[in-house]
Amino acid sequence: MAKVKYYAKENSSIGTHSFYAVPIPNGTLSFDELLDEAMDGKSVEPSIAKACVTEFMKAVKRNVLKGFRCQLGDNFLTVYPNIQLSVKDTEDPETHAPIVATAEMLNAANGKSRLGCTVAAKFSRQFSDEVSWQKVDPQAAAAASGEEDITEGGAGQGGNQGGGTTGGELEG
Repeated sequence: MAKVKYYAKENSSIGTHSFYAVPIPNGTLSFDELLDEAMDGKSVEPSIAKACVTEFMKAVKRNVLKGFRCQLGDNFLTVYPNIQLSVKDTEDPETHAPIVATAEMLNAANGKSRLGCTVAAKFSRQFSDEVSWQKVDPQAAAAASGEEDITEGGAGQGGNQGGGTTGGELEG
């Protein structure tokens, strides 16, 4: 069983004494590497599987652009259209009078279009039950990882999802 390493990072955007865990990836597997592993010992050639998956991804893209939620596998991932857009009460800079936010103030042109992705609860529970975490020193983490910060939004972002301390490997 492989352990997933992480380190503690201070969340300076909300003040002192606030930390969050940052996972350290063991590397990145390419599409071709994953296909080779998935097709190992199967009667389907990786090149044929790649063509099928590539066409599947094109279909997902077309349908997400039409506003549909698209499932990628049973009990795995769902990709969907998303937008980052919000308004809140503010203050007029000249008069300091309050400006109350209303739903009419929302305008998609001011938002950021994003793809959303959720992981099925069953798969998340299985991962949580089977993952093993190992805390490492931040300097060792920087040396070990040539990868980008994989926390959503990069530095300064954190999560509150707990992790396990023991577990096994994921099936298949």
